[in-house]
Parts: sequence; C-alpha cells; structure tokens
Amino acid sequence: EEAGETGEAGETGDESGEKAKAIKQKGAIEGDSTVPLKPLAWYPNEFGWQVQYSRNQIRKIPAFKSFHEFLKRETEAGNITRQETASMIPPFFLDVKPTSRVLDTCAAPGSKTFQLLEMLHAGNDGSVPEGYVVANDSDAKRCNLLTHQTKRMCSPCLLITNHEGQKFPSVRGEDGKESMLFDRILCDVPCSGDGTMRKAPDLWRRWAVGMGIGLHRLQLMIAMKACELLQVGGKLVYSTCSLNPIENEAVVAEILRRTKGSFELLDVSNQLPELKRRPGMKTWRVKSRDGWVESFQDMDDDTKKKSKLFQSMFPDEASDAMPLERTCRIVPHDDNTGGFFVSVLVKTGPYPLKKEAALPELPENPFYAEEEGKKKAAETVAKSEEKTEEKPATNTSNSERKPTNSRWKGVDPVVRIDDEKIQQSLRDFFGIESSSFDMSKNFITRTPLGSKPKRLYLVSDSIRKILDADQNSRIKITSVGVKIFEKQSSPNVKVAYRISQEGLPAVLPLVSKQVFRPTLDEFRLLLEKRTLVINDAPPGIEEVMDAEPSSPPPAPPAAAEGGEEVKKEEEEVKKEEGAVLTGYIKNPFMLERPSLKDEETMRQLKSVYMGCCIAMMRDEDAERLGLVFDGVPFAITCWRGKISINLLTTKNETAQLLEKFQDLIPPEGTDSGKE
Repeated sequence: EEAGETGEAGETGDESGEKAKAIKQKGAIEGDSTVPLKPLAWYPNEFGWQVQYSRNQIRKIPAFKSFHEFLKRETEAGNITRQETASMIPPFFLDVKPTSRVLDTCAAPGSKTFQLLEMLHAGNDGSVPEGYVVANDSDAKRCNLLTHQTKRMCSPCLLITNHEGQKFPSVRGEDGKESMLFDRILCDVPCSGDGTMRKAPDLWRRWAVGMGIGLHRLQLMIAMKACELLQVGGKLVYSTCSLNPIENEAVVAEILRRTKGSFELLDVSNQLPELKRRPGMKTWRVKSRDGWVESFQDMDDDTKKKSKLFQSMFPDEASDAMPLERTCRIVPHDDNTGGFFVSVLVKTGPYPLKKEAALPELPENPFYAEEEGKKKAAETVAKSEEKTEEKPATNTSNSERKPTNSRWKGVDPVVRIDDEKIQQSLRDFFGIESSSFDMSKNFITRTPLGSKPKRLYLVSDSIRKILDADQNSRIKITSVGVKIFEKQSSPNVKVAYRISQEGLPAVLPLVSKQVFRPTLDEFRLLLEKRTLVINDAPPGIEEVMDAEPSSPPPAPPAAAEGGEEVKKEEEEVKKEEGAVLTGYIKNPFMLERPSLKDEETMRQLKSVYMGCCIAMMRDEDAERLGLVFDGVPFAITCWRGKISINLLTTKNETAQLLEKFQDLIPPEGTDSGKE
C-alpha cells in the first residue's frame, strides 16, 4: 500500500476537504466495493490518505489511468507526497516550529524532509521562517534524488549536504562559537529493512540475522553524533523501518548508558492518539554462530572474539531500569502499514565532553564485507585529499573565495552575488526596491567566480549565516536555497535573467514591475493555449526594430524541464515573432488566433517590456475562487515577445494548473466580473 500527504502548509480545512473529494473521485473504480482511498485516522486534519491498491495495480489497471496521471501531476507540483504510511510518523514527534533548526541525518529519498519543511513553513503567514532544515545523506546520487524531491517545496531555508551521518561536520564562526546548531534532529538510520517485507517480499529470501548485527555499530555511531550536535532542551527522534531489537531498543539503551543522564526517553503515548502502536521491548536475545545468547556475560572470550558481538547489543541490569517501553513499535497487521520503530529523546543537560572509547570494528559479515571495503577505500582517498589540500581557515568573505574548491571534487562552490550591475538590472527591470531586499545578502550562485552566474538562488538569513561561517568549506553542499532567476540570452531584453516558476512565490511580494492582471477568461485561455497574441507594440520596440530591422528576435528561453515540447513551442514563437513590422501585426491570419483584448489588460501591458513578466489573477477573482496564497493572488511566469505572451511553465505544470482550475474557472465567454 501507499499513502500520500494531501495537505500543504497553511491550507484550510475547506481546501483540504475539496482536495479529498477530488482524490476519492479520481481513485474510484466503477463496480468495485473496495474503498480505494481512506484518510489515515491518526494523521492531523485528514491530510494523510492511504491507497488500498498496490503500486503495480495503479499503474496497470485501465480504470486507474486517470488517477495515476493525477497522482503524477500533483506529486510533481508538490501538492502530494507519496510514501509508505508508517514512514510519515517520525517527523510528527519532533514538534517542528518556524523557529526550529532541524537536522535530518539520513534524509534521502526526502519524503520525511519534505514533511519537516512543511512543518517549518506552516502558520508563518508566507514570511520566511527563522529556522532551517539541513538534510544530509552519505550517498551523492541519493542527494540528487533528495534535491529533486524537496525542490517542490520552494524553500529558501533548506541546505542539502553530502556527509556520512556519523562524521557530520561542525561549523564555527570567527568567534569560535558553533554556527550550525540544531534543536531538532531526525535519525532515521540505515537498517535491515525487515519491516518493509510486505512491499518488498524479496527480503524474505535475503534476510538473515546478521543483517541487524552488522548495522548495529553504524546506527549507534550516527545516533551518538546526533547527541553531540543537539542543543540542550532539543529533541532527537531515532527511528528505523526494522523490528529487530538489536537495531532499535539496543541502540536506544546504549545512548542512555553513554550519555549518563544527559538524555531522557520521552513518553509520547498521548501524541497521535489514534495511531496503533505497541510498547518497546525490555528483553531480547542475540543470535551468535553457536545459537541464541541471553546476555553478553554468557559467552566466553573465545566465543566473543569469533562472533564479534558487542556488549551494547544485549540487555543488562541498566537497560532493565530504563523505560524502554516508551519507545513505539508499529506492527504491520495492526493498522495495515509497514513495520516501524520510533523513539523520542530530549537532551536535558550537556553531553559529557570526554571522548568515549572507540567501538570495535564491524564484524566480518559476508553480507557487508564488500560494502564495507568500498567505504574504507573511499575514506582513505578522502583523508589523503584532506591532508594534502586542506588549508587553514581565513577571514576572507565568500566573495573572495577561489572559483573552485578542490577539497570537494565535482561540487560547485557557493558564491555570493556581489556584481552590482546584475543587482541593479534586476531592481530596475522588476521593480525590486533595495530598501526592502538586500540581494548581496540573500542571493547566491553555484557558478564559479570569473563566469557570469547561470542561476541565482535565494537563501534565508539563517542559512546565509551558516554559509558565511563556513570559511574553510567543511560542509559539502549539494543544494541550497530556492532557484529564483535563470539566465536568458535574448538581445532584445534589458535584463539577462528571467524568473523561474519555482521561485516565483518567494520573489513575487518584492516585484512591482513587469506584472499584468488578465481577466479570468484570459487567464484560463493563456493556460489552455500557452501563447496569446497581443495586437499592440511593447514599450521600447522602436529601439529593437532600429537595432535589428531584418531579423526576428529569439524565442523565449525554455523552461527547465520542458524538453522537446518546449522546443516545438519555441519554433512556433519564432514564426509568429517574424510576422512583425514596426511593432504591429503584419499578417492578418495572426489576428484570428487567441489574443488578449480586455481594455484594462491592454492598458497594463503598455508598461510591460519584452522579456520575463508575471500574469497575476485579479484580486476579486482570486478571492472568489480561493486562490489567494499568503495574501498574494495566484500568478504564473510568462515571456513577452513582440506580438505575444507565452507561458514559461512546462506542459506538465500547466496541465496540473488546469486540473486545479477546471471546477473553478467558468466557461469561456462568461462575464467573470458578474459571477
């Protein structure tokens, strides 16, 4: 089974109810008595729904075709996140607020990170939260998947890093104080995954007792590193998708032993009261090569050496006194979910500063030998690079960094936007006042110094402070912030950048120019046709025609994921743009195409120059249809050519928008002002 979150940050109960109705209608099969979708009883506000059919059934059954397309569109737009039901649980126990500083130690593929971002932005009235989320994963490829998953949230408060969880770096400023602090940490550690056997039946053939034993040490190391990074008073959630006590209660017990009173295991039985759970185990046995063992003391030295079992794997008198029953076990057959383990700890005092004795090496388990060998080889290479190429920290600013950083090969540097010409051109063209927004402070690029930035990203003040403090580039950054501007190459446009659709919500409140407000019919027509004719010259056209009287201008830049579809549209735009003579339409057949005609719309377009622009719904239409988000009417990015307005969204994005509006926007020809 799958489950999806249907709620968005700040969404009202009425909005979620309408969305739920749409999902039910999409998922119904005629003549089938099975309820295709049902809300999860424990998920707040009915934002979590469970699909009663398997992924293969949804893909292959013809009756589910439209539902499958609906799921793909809404997932791509960020309105739905599809994940296993039980994996949604851990973020709720962290109690994330807009001021929280969150670390997700093993974040990929990113569904839990997406939840954390939603919680960070919830109830913040559209303003940028003070807190942040650092999403980390040890695998570079999975970090790319994590970036793709979380970019739908369009958050400037997100930093994605690529480090081993047990070696996550600390960042200190010039004053020596820690700059990257966390009061919420999620440790959803790598595990044997035996709780996922329902959706991954091949695990029945591959599973062995040694899988849990081989991962125990790694899980403990990641958890202990999290204990160091957590502030006093902060919460730590340790979770796995396993039901093996060696990966679960044994790790929690060892955390409590080592921290010596600095951590307390919380009772969360009153949270998510509808969630069916079972208490944690207080006693368990460990399997050695010779059989089951009750306690570590039962083995002689020779047996201990051969089996390579750790004392931390066993219960003892200390663990007997611990309230391990406060941990939660989610059993598959209790509530039609996968198997899961969740524990919540709070840091009540400083963690002991003395260095703990090193843990023994991992057992030479054949299942992990090859993987462990690869890790050790990679660590050796990394250490040799650090010794030869690492330099001491300096007081230089980000703008003075070298274009590349050889310490993290293949990773683009993070560079501050200090080019005043770029900043001024964006302010002048889009009407961004310098008094309300400091571009040099919150805009960064991943393009090395010496080259013109290809993309500009917005980061929050809290993320900016972390980047400024990281003078020695200890953080291996995969992605940061939200993309706001992309480079464009049209010579007829006064600015070298266009606004990206994903960054529009963040920059829209700052923009006072290049905005027009079409009627509701025109807005719908623009979404359907993607290109509308304008029988009027844009401002500044005389300069363009004098400079290039015989050559048509280039088509608008393609959207980031448009592919061949966008290329075809560019060719169409080139043909249409070629039919221009001194700013007026030369070919009569162009006038027969769909166009913008409303007097007020045309009046506003007289101040919209060629290049990127924004189509924003009129206030009365947006309010009547419930399409006001954080106090701003719904808007989309467009491109104004010599005789047309073209969408800069991909066809998939446009289809999702039309799906959203089909029950709200009246048919063409109706008077939206009278309805």
